[in-house]
Amino acid sequence: MSSRHSIGERIRAVRQRAGLSLDRFADALGYSRRALVNWEQNAAEPPIGVLAKLRQIYDVDPEWVVLGEDLSPRTRFGQTDWSRFDRITRDVELACDQVGVDFEPQVRAELIRGLFDDDPADEEANRKQLRQTLRAISKGKIA
Repeated sequence: MSSRHSIGERIRAVRQRAGLSLDRFADALGYSRRALVNWEQNAAEPPIGVLAKLRQIYDVDPEWVVLGEDLSPRTRFGQTDWSRFDRITRDVELACDQVGVDFEPQVRAELIRGLFDDDPADEEANRKQLRQTLRAISKGKIA
């Protein structure tokens, strides 16, 4: 029998799964670090808008955030292939570091999400396209 976890614990699970610090995760959601700490520690309930942001940025099922019993984030359409997500996240981080570009957390999350949403069969071609695009951005060829 699984124990019931709080909304704050599930929000923390999403943040940890995304590999983000308190500051970066709060920034991506558009809230302060203090607000995030309060939610994770169950000192305050997050505003309803946080559910929309979690769905939009991290594809987390809002119903799971509110009513879930475990700490494994559910997506809107089923379980997420977290090993693939982690691999894509590492690829994006490495590519950004290699070409010397640094994006806001939300932009980086959108890059990761966009690659993750693509067909897994196209992953190698997408990785190559990502590096080419990031090189062009770093050289100022794309505004």
